[in-house]
Amino acid sequence: MRFPVQEHVGSAAHRDALRRRDQAREHQRDMRDALAASTGVQDERAATTRLAEASEQTAAREAWVSWIERGY
Repeated sequence: MRFPVQEHVGSAAHRDALRRRDQAREHQRDMRDALAASTGVQDERAATTRLAEASEQTAAREAWVSWIERGY
């Protein structure tokens, strides 16, 4: 048995997912800038870790948007 296909683009869940994705992208940009500013200083390793975490969060948010848009 298959579930009926539903349109999810424009729904409250979709708008929330887009907002969260955009926030994650902004945070990722901030972490990329922080890493660039810390190159060659003691905080470079921590900045690299924070950028990796932000990148993972962005990928997860983008996947969630895609999941909603496909109507799963």
